[in-house]
Amino acid sequence: MGKEERKRMVLGLLVESGLELPPAVIFDNLKRRGATFERRSVDNYLQELREEGLVERTDESKGYNIATEKGRDRYYGTN
Repeated sequence: MGKEERKRMVLGLLVESGLELPPAVIFDNLKRRGATFERRSVDNYLQELREEGLVERTDESKGYNIATEKGRDRYYGTN
């Protein structure tokens, strides 16, 4: 599984859930879906997704993240 596919998994979890989630919860749920990458990778992917405008942080102190409209469009292939 390549990096872009792993980033898509992170984005997908946020898009499909529609929730604001912290990295630890994202990681735990991705492991349940069969992800084999490390917890610290989730932080890196979230940072890259934020830089691309696909995810935004909603609570700096807790590190919660949510998919943006652009992220939802990208995930569903409409952008």
